Order: sequence, then C-alpha cells, then structure tokens
Amino acid sequence: MLVEGHPDGYIDWYVHSGSWEILPLRPMPDARDDRVKAYRKQAHDGTRPPVLLWWVSGLDCHLVVGGHARLAAAIAESVTPSLLHMHRTAPYDEVAAGTEQAVRRYETELARFAELRTVHGGHVPDGAAVAGPPLARRLRELHTEQRPTWAWPLPGGEAEWRRVAREATANRPWLDDG
Repeated sequence: MLVEGHPDGYIDWYVHSGSWEILPLRPMPDARDDRVKAYRKQAHDGTRPPVLLWWVSGLDCHLVVGGHARLAAAIAESVTPSLLHMHRTAPYDEVAAGTEQAVRRYETELARFAELRTVHGGHVPDGAAVAGPPLARRLRELHTEQRPTWAWPLPGGEAEWRRVAREATANRPWLDDG
C-alpha cells in the first residue's frame, strides 16, 4: 500500500482511486539506516510512536507527515505500524448547525411517539429508545466525518514553504525523526 518510485512515483486516479495508499513525502529510508535499525528493535514490543498520516482528498491517499523511519522499520519487520490518521472535519459553525437540526429532529420524533403512546398505550415503544441511537450516530458523524482537503497556493512559493516547515519543526523532534 506504499506508493513507491520517489521522486518519480505518482498516483493515478484511475488505478489508485479508493485504494487508501500511502505516499511518503520524501524517500523512505533503507532498512540499514540507523534510525530504522533502532525502530526495528521496538517494532515487536509496540513501544515506538505512531506514524503520522494525513488524508488528502485531492490525491485520494494518505501522506506520511512524520515517521518515515518508523514506517520503514514496521515494513522491514512485517508488523503493522502504529498509525495516527489526520483528516479535515467540518468547521465549528457547520457542526453547530447540524447539531441543532439533529436535536430538533429528535424532539419531533419524541413528540410523535408521545402522541402515539397516548392513543395506543404501552404497545408503542418509548421514543427515546427509538430516536436516541440515530441522534447519537448523527452527532458523532458531525464531529468526525471527513471533509475534502482545502489547498491554496502559498504566497512566496517553495522558499516560503521551506521557511514555514523549518519553523514548524524547530524544537519538535518527533516531527523530524524520519
């Protein structure tokens, strides 16, 4: 599931679409790399930190943001790597509006069940027992559902990107450990 061929590897939307492949942002280190060797020792006992993946909808794949050496070690040892998956979720205002709509729908269902219970008695199930699980599912979806990734060109191009990346990784060794 690892897209290979750096720097000439590519993702073809017709071949790779929906395949959930992983695209490293730089060349994967060799199994003989010192960092990979160190992580290989930790691979079986599960003490290594997770590989940080970012889902990019426009590429229809995950990018390896941090942990290239940890991923290489897991592959070399044929073990499943620990993964931390990031993706874009709904903005707060969209979640708040969806929550309000879901709660109104739930209250409408409760009122409908209450009317049915007054007419038909105890044979009608409690509205909360019927409408509660869909409400819980909808609220969870509002907070976790994937949204398309946004992207805009960075003013200043590649030079500015490199400056921002250097600043972001300064004093954060876990982001630059391979």
